Amino acid sequence: MEKLPVDDRLPEIVALVRERRALVVTAPPGAGKTTRVPPALADDGPLILLQPRRVAARAIARRIAEERGWTIGREVGWHVRNDKRASAETRLLVATEGILTARFQQDADLRDIRTIVIDEFHERSVHADLGLALAKRAWKKRADLRLVVMSATMDAARVAAYLDGCPVVDVPGRLHPLEIAYRPGVEPDRAIVELLPRARGAVLCFLPGAPEIRRVAERLAGDRAHVNVPVLPLHGGLDADEQDAAIRPASGSRVILATNLAETTVTVPDVTVVVDSGQHKVARYDPARAIDSLETERITADAADQRAGNRAEAAEHGRGEGLEADES
Repeated sequence: MEKLPVDDRLPEIVALVRERRALVVTAPPGAGKTTRVPPALADDGPLILLQPRRVAARAIARRIAEERGWTIGREVGWHVRNDKRASAETRLLVATEGILTARFQQDADLRDIRTIVIDEFHERSVHADLGLALAKRAWKKRADLRLVVMSATMDAARVAAYLDGCPVVDVPGRLHPLEIAYRPGVEPDRAIVELLPRARGAVLCFLPGAPEIRRVAERLAGDRAHVNVPVLPLHGGLDADEQDAAIRPASGSRVILATNLAETTVTVPDVTVVVDSGQHKVARYDPARAIDSLETERITADAADQRAGNRAEAAEHGRGEGLEADES
């Protein structure tokens, strides 16, 4: 099993969780917090690991099973909407936040779980905040329940204060050489064509949403003279098999067109080039129509750092490259 930066801190993390029952862990992408911390804590009893997206839950469960030699549905499993691979033997369950809320409705104290780990907390959805509030309530009532909150970028001090001043463990990442270039006005498909000959693995392109992904895919499909590799979409509207196809390790070059699904919760393997449109879609309330609508906006500085983290992970395979392009 490959050594990751978090491995040296695992004894400290386990000891603090046993002693204080609550912990905040910060670590950059690629440090190994998601796949290494929960299995270490699961040795003490059943653990549920919260992930904001279904595709991430399945991918993480598979990765943990591969690293530990466990079997999906036995020692480790997942539970997301309309899809469950777990049994009474499962001691590490990867689940989405709605599943945790439903379990709290059935048992407010969550008596069949020893440890709750909330990952990628910086995304701060209503479900994540509700999950943390319900978990804290159960944590205050049960003297044996442990609670861990993890993220690459979040205000760790505020979260620790909310958990009665619990300890914070900050895991440093690994530094890799990155080459970042900016191409204002260059559309993502042109950027992909420019960088594809230099890619030694996958090209990961961040786009705002599914319509933009379809449009760029169509443009690439019409340029077979320059793009003769598989082009795969990755967004929340795809079914499980289509999502899994994009994040499954593969030999040779390919292009992954992804929303911010690939920003933090999913690590696409073999990426050596990232093309970033610098945009994402955000749900905004429209008071005039009294409905929510999706608005295309510039990503935040934190999101840009997260996407840079994908480049850093890509650099494991050599020299990572990133190009900022404009989606139009």
